[in-house]
Amino acid sequence: MNFIYPAIFTEEQGSYIVEFPDLEGCQTFGETQEEALKYAEEALAGYLLVLLEEERLPAKASKIQEIDSGAGFTTLVSCNVAYA
Repeated sequence: MNFIYPAIFTEEQGSYIVEFPDLEGCQTFGETQEEALKYAEEALAGYLLVLLEEERLPAKASKIQEIDSGAGFTTLVSCNVAYA
């Protein structure tokens, strides 16, 4: 299953903090934007896999234009979760 969620990237002390406003507790970080994006894809996939294994439905993804990114920026992150 393919999923796409908006994520907020905020630079703090030379690293990038990533959080998914629609998925409580789903967050990660990276030293560069590229690393943060890679880890964001992994965090998203892991978070969604746990929800699906627990037979819980993930929250609906917000529209990117509705996200307040504060001092950071918002982008879409996707992942493919293989779940049977």
